[in-house]
Amino acid sequence: MNKYIIEFIGTFFLVLFIGLTSNPIAIGLGLAVLVYMGAHISGAHYNPAVSLAMLISKKLSPKELGFYIFYQLLGAVFATYTLYFLGNEDFSVVSNTSDISQFIVAEILFTFLLVFVILNVALNKNIEGNQYFGLAIGLTVTAGAFSVGDISGAVFNPAISFGASVYSFIDPEVGTNALVSSDFFIYYLITGIVGAVVASYAYKKIAE
Repeated sequence: MNKYIIEFIGTFFLVLFIGLTSNPIAIGLGLAVLVYMGAHISGAHYNPAVSLAMLISKKLSPKELGFYIFYQLLGAVFATYTLYFLGNEDFSVVSNTSDISQFIVAEILFTFLLVFVILNVALNKNIEGNQYFGLAIGLTVTAGAFSVGDISGAVFNPAISFGASVYSFIDPEVGTNALVSSDFFIYYLITGIVGAVVASYAYKKIAE
């Protein structure tokens, strides 16, 4: 049970970092801290795409995957409500471009990169026991946010979109320019799955 609690806490604070700062450096450093906090307990996924990759890499069972994703989504929902309580009434997870093809490609590319980096620094036996894994993961998110934040929002994590989407069903006018996050959740979900699957098989081909 402890690993699921860590997944809830980690996802909760990750969403808070995103919603309260919108700063790629703060988000990346925050994620690095959370990874160091929970890696020895749950693996510090905080992201359904990462958990899916761990299933493909046989580090999780299908049952564990279900629990991981449930607690990640729950953490994201609680975090989103906390954001609104703290005064961020404009928190939304939406595309920053009207070109849906650019949005999809951006999310797939950098979700792939994030998952590929995680698999390499967390699972590769050649660097087993390294102490830079958290920083590598956090910096990947920072680089991705600076690169495609203006295109896709640089989410790379379906749980983040899920939390905002749940709230948007209650208040459909929430979000920048009244765009509801739920309109984009399916795209973040699909790009997360595609990026994770491609990264997983690329890792198996190249690194194992």
